[in-house]
Amino acid sequence: MLRSIGLALVAGLGAVTFADGQAVQPPARIDVIATDYAFGVLPAVIAAGPTVFTFSNQGKVQHEMGIVRLREGVTVDDLVKIMKEGGRRRDVVERSVGILIAGPGKSPDGKLLVDLIRGASYVVLCNLKDTPDSPGHTMLGMYKTFRPQ
Repeated sequence: MLRSIGLALVAGLGAVTFADGQAVQPPARIDVIATDYAFGVLPAVIAAGPTVFTFSNQGKVQHEMGIVRLREGVTVDDLVKIMKEGGRRRDVVERSVGILIAGPGKSPDGKLLVDLIRGASYVVLCNLKDTPDSPGHTMLGMYKTFRPQ
């Protein structure tokens, strides 16, 4: 636990060496940028292991960057279908990993530190709606997938 905390605190400083002589590299960093109803470029393949995700909303409405890990064998198309049909997301989502929310032209105060699992499928999505009756941003195409290798 202390190593995780120490690693998070010095993530921007380079390699960390602990008292036992073990050197640990800081986590990788992925910057996620939202525009209205889309995410910018996100690599389809990301290195497995500790990764810091930042979020910036360059759109004109509030957005979120939610990260979910899909169940084995499930695709993003399966997730979108479940969401369209009003089904249970837990049938296709293994875990909700984290969420960051930002208003128009803003970034949240925090970041997400995620230990990405090799071979798993992840989806970055925005579940927010502009009004209670409007479709969720995911239904407008605001999602991206990636797999850690």
